[in-house]
Amino acid sequence: MLRERNSMEVEVTVKGKKEPLVFKGDRIDILDFEMEGIKYKQIRYFKKGFSKSEYINSNLITKIKEK
Repeated sequence: MLRERNSMEVEVTVKGKKEPLVFKGDRIDILDFEMEGIKYKQIRYFKKGFSKSEYINSNLITKIKEK
């Protein structure tokens, strides 16, 4: 019998884009990250045991919304 997983979804609204970036996964972590003096948000999302990360400059983010 297959067990249904709870899925998460996060929408990140970025300056200059009409549509938000949508991230879906079994789990989503949003972390603050700084590299060479530039602040980023790391969006790490997990699907079926694997993870992927996206780095977005914090200055470009206008809104983060959990669904």
